[in-house]
Amino acid sequence: MSPDFLSRVLDREVATVSAKAIGAGLVGDSARIAIEYADGANGPTSMAGKFPAADATSRATAVSLKLYEKEVGFYRAVAPNIAIRTPEIYFAGHDAASGDFLLLMEDCGPAEQGDQLAGCSLEQAEHAVRQLAALHGPTYENQQLLSLPFLQPNAEARAFAAAGYPGASEKFCAFYEGKIEPELLSAIAQIGANSQSLLSGEVPTGPCVIHGDFRLDNLLFAIKGAAEPMVTLDWQTVALGDPLIDLGYFLGAGISSALRRPNEAALIASYQDELRAHGGPDLGDIRVSDGYARGALHGVTTAVFSAAFVEHNDRSEVIFQSMAEGAIELVLDIDAMRILES
Repeated sequence: MSPDFLSRVLDREVATVSAKAIGAGLVGDSARIAIEYADGANGPTSMAGKFPAADATSRATAVSLKLYEKEVGFYRAVAPNIAIRTPEIYFAGHDAASGDFLLLMEDCGPAEQGDQLAGCSLEQAEHAVRQLAALHGPTYENQQLLSLPFLQPNAEARAFAAAGYPGASEKFCAFYEGKIEPELLSAIAQIGANSQSLLSGEVPTGPCVIHGDFRLDNLLFAIKGAAEPMVTLDWQTVALGDPLIDLGYFLGAGISSALRRPNEAALIASYQDELRAHGGPDLGDIRVSDGYARGALHGVTTAVFSAAFVEHNDRSEVIFQSMAEGAIELVLDIDAMRILES
């Protein structure tokens, strides 16, 4: 982050640059970049920068799954065409040969960082499901966006997941024995034992663009000093899919069951209303749909897979536990296991 480089990016003369690490990303590192300009120049005085993970395991996982390529592609080609609030981008670059990437984006602070462990309020959950609909509605059956190369199903990544998941599930269950309630851990193990029916076979696709990892740690609330309600970050897992995968994932792995259970019907109704407002279809009885069930299962598999293939620290281990517990409780509440038997 040299002054010369940022001068070219911003097309104005930058005098000094400094950076401080922010966030707790699992497959990418981030920093807040402070900028001072030469006399007479104006521009953003701070921005957020995102880089490949310093941790070798996390970086290798991200490169093999093309997560950096996906995120850069999203900001270049999808973000300008959707209603969900995303950061303004100043620079987006990716080098396929080395796996390097760089994103320089709008600093949306002051803001409240979403926190997987602390949870969120009902109002914040309401904002989140409406923002999901603002992603799904404008992209629903939008062939111009659905044909983008980086969004196409990745058979190699799916084969990697199918081959690695049973072992990852065994490691997860061994590590969290005594930390997760036995009946929940037994259900998580059952998914691992039947994961081939979920992860092998034809690579799934869907009628819209989905985030793929829509949970609190990837959201900022009350952005710009509470001038706007929220912004969504971390688009490495963007893909084509059933919109209800995002919704089931968020209401399972994303928020606590204590918040979800008494408010699930109202949150689903808010999502449906907003989806129709953005040109999407009426999805019927969402809670009994296969897509919603797959979203709940996706929360479990993401937590298990992440625990095996990204950097471990005290916070990440508790995050994976929180995600898995919330997701498996939704799985059991809606009998999502039926997907494994069909």
